[in-house]
Amino acid sequence: MLSQEFINEVKERNDITDVISGYVTLKRSGRNSKGLCPFHSEKTPSFTVYSDTSSFYCFGCQAGGDVIHFISKIENLDYVEAVKFLANRAGLAIPEQGKNDGLTHMRLRIREQNREAGRFFYRSLYSPAGRQALAYFHSRGLTDETIRRFGLGWSPDGWDMLVRHLSQLGYKRDEILSADLGYASRKGGLIDRFRNRVMFPIIDLQGNVVAFGGRKFTEDVVGGKYVNTSDTLIYKKTNNLFAMNIAKNSKSRELILCEGYMDVIALHQAGFSNAVAALGTAVTPQQARVLHKYANSVILSQDGDEAGQKSIARSIPIMKAEGLDVRVLAITGAKDPDEFIRKYGPERFKMLLDGCSNDIEYSITRIGMKYDISTDDGRLHYLREVCEYLSGLGTLEQEIYAARVADRLHIEKSAVLSQAQASARRKIKSEKEKEFREMAKNTAGIGSKINPERSSNLLASNAEYALLAMLFTHQDLIPKAAKQLPPEQFVTDFGRRIYTGFIGINDSGQEVTVSLLAMQFSEPETAEIVRIINSEYSNGTNDFKPLIEIIKNEHFTPKPQDAAKLSSDELLQQMSRLKKKKS
Repeated sequence: MLSQEFINEVKERNDITDVISGYVTLKRSGRNSKGLCPFHSEKTPSFTVYSDTSSFYCFGCQAGGDVIHFISKIENLDYVEAVKFLANRAGLAIPEQGKNDGLTHMRLRIREQNREAGRFFYRSLYSPAGRQALAYFHSRGLTDETIRRFGLGWSPDGWDMLVRHLSQLGYKRDEILSADLGYASRKGGLIDRFRNRVMFPIIDLQGNVVAFGGRKFTEDVVGGKYVNTSDTLIYKKTNNLFAMNIAKNSKSRELILCEGYMDVIALHQAGFSNAVAALGTAVTPQQARVLHKYANSVILSQDGDEAGQKSIARSIPIMKAEGLDVRVLAITGAKDPDEFIRKYGPERFKMLLDGCSNDIEYSITRIGMKYDISTDDGRLHYLREVCEYLSGLGTLEQEIYAARVADRLHIEKSAVLSQAQASARRKIKSEKEKEFREMAKNTAGIGSKINPERSSNLLASNAEYALLAMLFTHQDLIPKAAKQLPPEQFVTDFGRRIYTGFIGINDSGQEVTVSLLAMQFSEPETAEIVRIINSEYSNGTNDFKPLIEIIKNEHFTPKPQDAAKLSSDELLQQMSRLKKKKS
């Protein structure tokens, strides 16, 4: 394991605000910075970076921790790998270690297996048995050079051909299962995950094969059209994009986001090296961040069916929230880019790209398709929905598109603007009310899974949290607090565990940090600790003694449900103790 001294140095050399700024657009808010959370979709910033405590917390999804936790979560790395990632960023040499820890070793073995599986599938495609699969790729217009460039292959029509191959290379059963290249049969043996399918390797930004997609190429194959690798230690579908490893090198700052593997490959072969595909129906916030890292704008190219249009509608706000400009490709005369290019050629496709509408035009057109505006009822419903949409746009955009809507309906622009602005005011009011309810719920500790005792011990838990925030900021007070308030006098178990952690770390001569506390707590608990230590109580020290007194009094005050269990002598003793404290 890496030493705590090295981890501390890594954190010191990686300012949390600087690191997070590489992933999130932050704005100063007093001593802190705020931005849209990268871990969930939101329109109002609830993600805060605290420079004083070198930590972050999202009030929307309750993610939190230090700079290592952030990198671990956003890059899908384990803790040790996140430390190494930051060490490389800071130019720090990683100390020599003995054996790899379990998780890191397993990740390495999965990567190695995927590389071997990719080679196995490619060789199988060009074997006599793979003749039909190769003919399928050729029938789709792919050249051998393109097949080689994308590492395409074929999984043989057998039960355990890849599993046996990997076993012969020395990979164990648990390693094959962890890579999701095989699964256990009812009798306990291992069976190939992919059988008799054309194979598409998914390659990460570093050039590692991390997963596979297997497509049916003949109706004789049992099962659905696609079989895909499930999430593993090195792969998460929501974080990756097909062909991003190639498209990232494109000179264009605009990416084409397609629906399927074949669309992307056909576009690359036709000279459009900026095409990628999401590995699902709609883009995720994590994928949008990757897109924004390499592009300023994205062209959405989805199938024209209802599923494709719904995917576009879901993807637009996610990419806009990330700061990407969005355009939407309308394909006529073909169902997808692959078919269009084979029918009409790359030049005509380039003309389609140049004529793309922006996301606002697309959305307004989609709304208009729902209603018959030749009728009064249709005009009214169209106006209500389009004004609801316009209410989420900026002032300048509202002006431009309100005029277009007004022209279409033959009404005054002011009427459209008035309706849109009224809708915007209702939204703001609703969001504020929701924010207030969430704040009140959080303050009262209602529904807390981290500290379930909080709601029934509100005064005590508030005092505990305030004291913990104060002690984290003023760590010289920890020994003094430990003498006056033993941990067992904390009322809530969660508060007691944090307080015990503070004392233990302080007694060892170390500074209490989020990293050290995280070793004793789960990820959600660590996030809650970050929220506590960054509360409004973290600065002053005047309430030090009163907070301790509140906690002590609450500890010795019998609750109604507990009082019934006490003997008369025990109850009298507690009441006498309380009277002495108050006198």
